[in-house]
Amino acid sequence: MIEGTPAAPARLRTAPWLEGRGRVLLVCVVVTFANFAVWSWATPLFAAPDEPTQVARAAAVVRGELVGATVGSDRNAFTTVTVPAVFAEDGPLVTCFQFRPDVPASCEPRVPASRRTVPVETYVGRYPPLYYLIVGLPSLVVQTARGIYLMRLVSALLDAVLVSLALFAVVRWSKKPLLLVAVMAAATPMAWFLGGVVNPSGFEIAAALCLWTSGAILVLEHAAAPPPGLVALVASAFAVFVLARPLSPLWCAIAVVVLAAAAGWRRVWALLANRSVQWTIPPLAACSALALLWILSEHSLDLTPSTARVPRPETFSHLVPVIFARTPSWLEQMVGVFGWLDTTSPVFTYALWGVVVGALVISVWVRAVRGAREAREALAVAALVLAVVLLPVAIVYSQVHRLGIVWQGRDIMPLAVGVPILAVAVAGRDRALRRLHGRVTAWAAASVCAALGVAGFAAFFEALRRYAVGVDGPIDFLSGPWHPPLGSAAALVAAFVSIAALCVGIFLFATARARSSISGPPPGSLALRAPTSAQRVG
Repeated sequence: MIEGTPAAPARLRTAPWLEGRGRVLLVCVVVTFANFAVWSWATPLFAAPDEPTQVARAAAVVRGELVGATVGSDRNAFTTVTVPAVFAEDGPLVTCFQFRPDVPASCEPRVPASRRTVPVETYVGRYPPLYYLIVGLPSLVVQTARGIYLMRLVSALLDAVLVSLALFAVVRWSKKPLLLVAVMAAATPMAWFLGGVVNPSGFEIAAALCLWTSGAILVLEHAAAPPPGLVALVASAFAVFVLARPLSPLWCAIAVVVLAAAAGWRRVWALLANRSVQWTIPPLAACSALALLWILSEHSLDLTPSTARVPRPETFSHLVPVIFARTPSWLEQMVGVFGWLDTTSPVFTYALWGVVVGALVISVWVRAVRGAREAREALAVAALVLAVVLLPVAIVYSQVHRLGIVWQGRDIMPLAVGVPILAVAVAGRDRALRRLHGRVTAWAAASVCAALGVAGFAAFFEALRRYAVGVDGPIDFLSGPWHPPLGSAAALVAAFVSIAALCVGIFLFATARARSSISGPPPGSLALRAPTSAQRVG
């Protein structure tokens, strides 16, 4: 049951440069934007998944073509739009090194600077338009290759704001400093890569990360007295998330259900009884209805079939194991497989991310034996892990005869980013662990962030080397046949500085939060009295 008025929050003992909410948020935006932008800079044009068609879609939407002309029937994913020729280029710009990781990007011809409008087919013409309306704005002003880089930077800024709001939510409203490390674990190299190019997947992942982080803080720490600012942040993240891509409403619904299950029905009812929460329900329902209306009316879920379709005679017992066997590849892609899924990260990067996320999940199950509350939270985390593994198999099987196997690891990342965040959020409610946080959080944050930072830089190094000299080229690629604007050395230095700045920032924020921790339940949380077994079950 809910206890009375929450205790007053302790005064934070922070460094002078951390004083002021605006300053904290600005620091977060600058540092995260730098990490996204370095991928924008170091990736050849149109070298990201589906980027040629995404660029054409963004240039068309911002010019008023929300869908374009139907090709064949309205159940066909392809539509025809008319855009300046520079935003309709692909062909030799991609195919010379696409799916050929041993070929450097130096084979790529220059992007022609042409204002002539041409028709082009895009297979994402039926996707929700929100992302494209924003990212396409630079194409109205700069109709050259620089315009595409500017579109990437606008995408990077959008995603940086969303990730920064997640970090800000931890610093501002949470007493679990290790949530900062969980956010960094959720933001894999693939998330930074996708966020730095023109692709709504990065936007969807960043919005999901913001929703999982702020939502976990709201339901697990502030259900009794939700701060209006935190409620507004959760609502904003949900609204952006649900409008991002065709499957986003499903991911949003699952996130809400899992967070509610982790919190328990008493906390959920306490939140629903709050006036500030009630005010957000109508607009969020409207956003969800708008997203569903667009998806259903425009057939956004009708994708482009794979070249290798599965014949009808194939049975369930045969197909499911075949599809499930793709899971390791999808997990690998969630950590980092770059380009057109033709450039892998170092083994060290995959191993470290697996160890960190696995350790967080295991720590939840260790707590599950302590009582009903802990068991419920562990089941919520387990359900999320199972959803990440099994939902792709179910979705692919449902359309395998019509489309073939068209799934990619990035498609399930909006759920996957919730795993480390939820694991830390529920584990941090343990009183003994909170006392441990106060003693070792700084060192734990420093160690994990440093390891993830090194692994992330190694992934960036490998991706840049692949485009400079090919995957079989020399380790010393600074004088290779291809290099990004301003050179490969400058890109490496920028990547190192931006990753180091992120790690140092998270370490300092976590240290400040650890020093300000007080014993007992965090302000605004719900304390459950447990005099009887019946009450404990609730």
